Amino acid sequence: MSSEDPIRQVPDELFRKASAKPERSIPDALFGPPPAPPVAEPAVAESEVDESGTEEETPSEPEGSLPASSVDPPPEESGDAGGVEPVAAESVVGVGPAASEGVVGVEPAVSEGEFAAAVADSEDEPRSQRPVLLVVADSLSYFGPKGGLPADHPRIWPNLVAAELDWDVELVGRIGWTCRDAYWALIGDPRVWAAVPRAGAVVFAVGGMDTLPSPLPTALRELIRYIRPPALRRQVRTAYTWLQPKLSKLGRPVALPPKVSVDYLEQSREALAQLRPELPFVAVLPSVHNCEAYGRVHSGRERAVRALRAWSARTSVPLVDLGEAVRDNIFSGDANPDGIHWGWAGHTAVANAMVKTLQEVR
Repeated sequence: MSSEDPIRQVPDELFRKASAKPERSIPDALFGPPPAPPVAEPAVAESEVDESGTEEETPSEPEGSLPASSVDPPPEESGDAGGVEPVAAESVVGVGPAASEGVVGVEPAVSEGEFAAAVADSEDEPRSQRPVLLVVADSLSYFGPKGGLPADHPRIWPNLVAAELDWDVELVGRIGWTCRDAYWALIGDPRVWAAVPRAGAVVFAVGGMDTLPSPLPTALRELIRYIRPPALRRQVRTAYTWLQPKLSKLGRPVALPPKVSVDYLEQSREALAQLRPELPFVAVLPSVHNCEAYGRVHSGRERAVRALRAWSARTSVPLVDLGEAVRDNIFSGDANPDGIHWGWAGHTAVANAMVKTLQEVR
C-alpha cells in the first residue's frame, strides 16, 4: 500500500456490514468523494468462497482500507465528577449500530449532507432536552459518611437536586478546592466549557476550605506530593500532619482571606455573565466542622460570612447557607468520622436548601 494513501478508519460494525457486500454503500462523509457509478455485479457464488469459509477479496475493496479486525472504533468520551475527575460528557463523534443499519444496503448511498444532518439530529436532540446543573465544588459535594463517592452516586446532594429538577449534572471538583481553584477550573477545564451552553444554573459550592486555619503555607501542603524520594516525602507529610492540628488552634491565618475568596467568586460570576447573562449563578456560605485535624477551630468562618453577604448584596447572587443546613448532622455523630464531611442527612438538607434557591432564581 502506498504511504500516500490515507487510512480511513470507520467503526467495526459499519465496516463489516459494508465489506460483506460486493459494492460499498458507506456515506461519502466517511470515504470522501463518491466513486464512479458502480456496476451491478451478481451475488457472490459459493464457488467464490474458499475452504476457510471467507469470501475472496473483491476489486472494489479500496487499497487504503484496513480489514475490520484491525480497525478500532472511535472511543467514546466519558465524564467525571466529582473531584473526581469524573467527568460526564456525551459522545459527539461516531456512528452507532442503529445508524449504520439505516445506511448500509440503501441504494443510492446516503449523501454527505443527509448523513451529516442525521448525525446532528441524533446527537443534538437529547442534549437539548434537559438542562445541566453545573456544580464546581470541593469534596463536601461528593464525600459521604464513609469517604469519597463517584460523581453519579444518587445520594450526594448535586444528584438529589438534579433528580428533583429533572436535570442532568456536571460535577467538577476536588478535595481541598478553594474559590481560587474553582475559578481556575472555570477558565481551564473543557468539561466546564461544554456544560455552560446547556446549563440551567451554575453553583459554586466552594469557600469552606478558604475559612479553615492554615498556619503552615497552603503551597507546602500542595507540594508535599511532589517531594522525592518517597522516604523524604513520607517524613515531610508526617511532620505536617503532626504540626497542623496543634498550630490550627491559633485560628489564623486562614487558607484564603475573605477578600481574596470574594474576588475570585466575582471574577467567575463576571466571566459567566459575559457568556450567558441570564444564567443563574449561586454561591454558598461555608459549612461548619468538628475536625480534629484543624484543632476543632473555625474562627475564620464569621469573617467570610460577612464578606460573602456583602458581596451578595452588591451582585444579587443568592447564597445557600451550608453551615445552617448541616450543623445538626455534623455534631450528631452520624457524619463522616473525620468531622468535616457530611452524612446522608447533611446531603439531603443541602439538597432541599439548594432546590428552594434554584426554584426562586429560575
